[in-house]
Amino acid sequence: MIEKAETGGVAMTGTGDRDGAQLRVVSAQMRRAPAHADIDAEKIDRLVEEFYGRIRRHARLGPIFETRLAGRWPEHLAIMKRFWSSVLLKTGSYKGQPVPVHQKLSEVVSEDFELWLGEFREVCREIFSPGAARAVIEAGERIAQSLWFARFGFAGSEPPPGLTQTREKEPV
Repeated sequence: MIEKAETGGVAMTGTGDRDGAQLRVVSAQMRRAPAHADIDAEKIDRLVEEFYGRIRRHARLGPIFETRLAGRWPEHLAIMKRFWSSVLLKTGSYKGQPVPVHQKLSEVVSEDFELWLGEFREVCREIFSPGAARAVIEAGERIAQSLWFARFGFAGSEPPPGLTQTREKEPV
């Protein structure tokens, strides 16, 4: 008889009968595949460092981020590395709630999401292989769309064209 139970992100699988049982514990990380085989923690670190370096220098986005993160950049970068590891490597290391945090950014306008995504796409293409870049960019687009809808969307609204899926709009 095969039995399976899931508790707290850990799956236990095994076979058992009256005479004995074998039990194997499989972590959630082992069961979930990364977004692409060419994505690893080192590249995610590079992505976060390079991307936010550019954001800090960006004429429009830099001041928005600096107002919120002055003196807290190392903390923010560590959070973003955990976030992207959770998204791309399925590590589960990020436990935050990005939507409420972004809802508080009253100075952000709809077009800022396209600016953010433009920088993000560029950095992804520089760091990752084409297939991995596509996977990372598509994840970034889904996140940007979700945050845009939470902040600016309404029933029946469409996100701006610059937030649409890469596979539909542009080659990687």
